[in-house]
Amino acid sequence: MNSVCRLLLLMLPLLLLAACGERDDAGTSMSALSEPPEGFRQAAPGMTVSLPADLGAHPEYRLEWWYLTANLRSANGERFGVQWTLFRNGLRPGPFEGEKPGWQLDEVWLAHAALSRPGEHHFADRAARGGTGQAGVTAQPFNAWIDHWQLASSAQGKWTLAVEAEDFSYQLELQPLLPPILNGEKGFSAKSPGGGGSMYFSYPQLAIEGEVKIEGERFVVRGQGWFDREWSSKYLKPDQQGWDWMALHLDDGRHLMAFRVRGAEDFYSGTLVAADGSARTLTAKDFTLKPLETRDSHYGEVPVVWQLQVPSAGLDLKVESWPGDYWNPGALRYWEGPVTVRGSLNGEGYLEMTGYGN
Repeated sequence: MNSVCRLLLLMLPLLLLAACGERDDAGTSMSALSEPPEGFRQAAPGMTVSLPADLGAHPEYRLEWWYLTANLRSANGERFGVQWTLFRNGLRPGPFEGEKPGWQLDEVWLAHAALSRPGEHHFADRAARGGTGQAGVTAQPFNAWIDHWQLASSAQGKWTLAVEAEDFSYQLELQPLLPPILNGEKGFSAKSPGGGGSMYFSYPQLAIEGEVKIEGERFVVRGQGWFDREWSSKYLKPDQQGWDWMALHLDDGRHLMAFRVRGAEDFYSGTLVAADGSARTLTAKDFTLKPLETRDSHYGEVPVVWQLQVPSAGLDLKVESWPGDYWNPGALRYWEGPVTVRGSLNGEGYLEMTGYGN
């Protein structure tokens, strides 16, 4: 489901046309994701995913993103969380014509980068207009970039991620260990019983190694990650306020993604991935996702301990955020941070929450 950070895209045209002036939350709301855009194509049941082509950009859709989270450890056991996301927001439907590079009013790009450890969260972002070559995505070879931040394919099927911000950086090598899985109905992920949705696929397990730097201190790290690819033009119904999403790596080799969209009637969906990479879609009949405890954070109370149960899979899990605040600030704030999993199995992963706080 992934990232209300994508909502920041809704503000970008105004922010950039205002010459990168001060950000302002006033007048923005989740309802922007439910407004039917004119001329843009909409994800719908019956569509499916085509790889590797769908790793590339889709200018005929309004919103899309390339999204990575990772749980890492240093040699002495220090824990780190990494998030990197590249967003594209279409200002008018493509495909676009004309010579490139060149200043165009067709689309805007935004990237978010975060590096976390228990009780500590660092965040940076970058923005660009379309057509200049400053940001973009190619499918073959896969390359997603904005300025000097880049996620790209390398030799032997591996990817590399390079990010350098003011007070942190990371240089990581990623190896997909399982094939991509299609979420929802052959890649169409509904967000309500009768409303919008998105095309959505994931690489559920990436083996990761490399280094992170935080405030001048360097750490050699290794661990695992989850990569999401999603695109659409209309996501939510007018009554829906936000969502809670998590992607988990379990100690028995399984991986689990689950989300709920909060509204007049909450909507639930998920994907359970077996150790061999086979996957099955979960509906509201298959699992429960309930908040157990809240935390008084910088922007108000947020649920930070969850119970996730999938009875048919023998899973009764307690998902708990690391101590600290994991808000990504900006025009529309959202929570994005690592979690620890205990219960019928142990594990780790990431939690994203939107529509909370004051």
